[in-house]
Amino acid sequence: MKISASIQAANQLTLLSDINEHSNKFDQLHIDITDGHFTDNIGLSLDIVKQIKTETDYFLDVHLMVDKNPKFVEKVYDNGADLITVHCESSPIDEFEILSNNYKNIGIGILPTTNINSLIPYLEFASAVLLLTVNPGFSNQSKAVDLLQRIEELNHIQTNENILTLVDGGVSNDDLTLLKENGVDIAVQGGAIFG
Repeated sequence: MKISASIQAANQLTLLSDINEHSNKFDQLHIDITDGHFTDNIGLSLDIVKQIKTETDYFLDVHLMVDKNPKFVEKVYDNGADLITVHCESSPIDEFEILSNNYKNIGIGILPTTNINSLIPYLEFASAVLLLTVNPGFSNQSKAVDLLQRIEELNHIQTNENILTLVDGGVSNDDLTLLKENGVDIAVQGGAIFG
């Protein structure tokens, strides 16, 4: 299992040095981009993806919590993202199918309050599934759902071993063994890495 460091939890004024200071704690970087519509806040700029890609060698998984997915996906891939996850709540299945045909690493995310069965039509087109376990947009929250139950729900409907499973939101160091034992491929950590 890989650890993806959510840079939203890092010090934005000294971002690159904060990433370098904690580099022994993670394998790749996770970048949340929000638009103020899908979530209540406005997150990191699209330009941050280009900056991080230019200044580091990390694999970048970008989590889009936005309403206009096709527009943002194109720009974020152009800026250097390696994996992009959009949400089933903001991306109709026909739109997601087109995205998956145009881009090789597209994942589908789901909010903690959305029924897991909503993912079923997306799974044949997805490279990854992101289980968001907190309400979106802010760092250092406690989980809004039972972590193990949510993973078990996903494992019940998802049988393709080629699809990566990401868990994002309130993941502590104590959770890591449980996640690994239950087939999670990437654990996203913010506060647990950057404080």
